[in-house]
Amino acid sequence: MVRASSAPHPLQPRSLDDDEREEPPLDPAVERIRQRLKRLIIISSATLLVGLIAVLAAVIYKIGPGQDKASLAASAGEATIAGALPAGAKLLSTALDGRLLALTFESDGVVRIAIVDLATNKVLRRAVLSGALLPATP
Repeated sequence: MVRASSAPHPLQPRSLDDDEREEPPLDPAVERIRQRLKRLIIISSATLLVGLIAVLAAVIYKIGPGQDKASLAASAGEATIAGALPAGAKLLSTALDGRLLALTFESDGVVRIAIVDLATNKVLRRAVLSGALLPATP
């Protein structure tokens, strides 16, 4: 005679209900730690996801269309900037930053700077460098 047992045969697949019934409930202290760990994992995963979205948004913003400060529009001819340098001035250096051009020049023994907007070809600002030493001429 075959006895019926509640345990499944070793070759039969076990259901999830069988696994859940076999485990005793967790100690309340361990359950609190498990819940805390679960919350921590959810928070860290959300933080990671927000960080990835922010990085992707920054990359898309940088490569997307728009006004790029560091690039100048191509033009077919020369631009004439009237009044940037006074007559007889000696150009000492230049610096280009996107759309702005800084001209450092010496005029009447004084070092001056003129800031030019290359989009409009107008002098935006002039400055005098007081106490600036002129470069030695050979």
